[in-house]
Amino acid sequence: MAKNAVLRSTLLFTPFLAITLFGLAFIVREIATDGATGGRIVGLVLVASVALLLGYQVVQSIRDLLSQPVETVGEVERSWTRNDMFLFRNSYVFLDRNVYRVPPEQYIDLSPGDKVRIVHLPHTGAVETIERVESEGETSA
Repeated sequence: MAKNAVLRSTLLFTPFLAITLFGLAFIVREIATDGATGGRIVGLVLVASVALLLGYQVVQSIRDLLSQPVETVGEVERSWTRNDMFLFRNSYVFLDRNVYRVPPEQYIDLSPGDKVRIVHLPHTGAVETIERVESEGETSA
């Protein structure tokens, strides 16, 4: 399930990265042939920044596609949802100094303070499974 989400992310961002790199190459060529102007420098900085961000996302996604899931146990410190790129509604939890993207059907059962075991991909934080675990002092009723 998590690998499918990462694969979709890779397939979504890779074409945008390719277009951005093409634009970056065009701007660099223009600077090399016609000289640097204020507009070209601003364009270079903006396009290079976008290329860097997209490149990071694509590389992390590819690394996750080639890696195995890992397990983390910790306490949910914060949970929230947000729209990403105006298209996707994603749910997140923060625990053990990391942010994990959680499937919505599992997110509704979580609250801050819950101790959970998460099986996730190591680079993007995409969650395969998440389950609540009992603390040492807790007993089942």
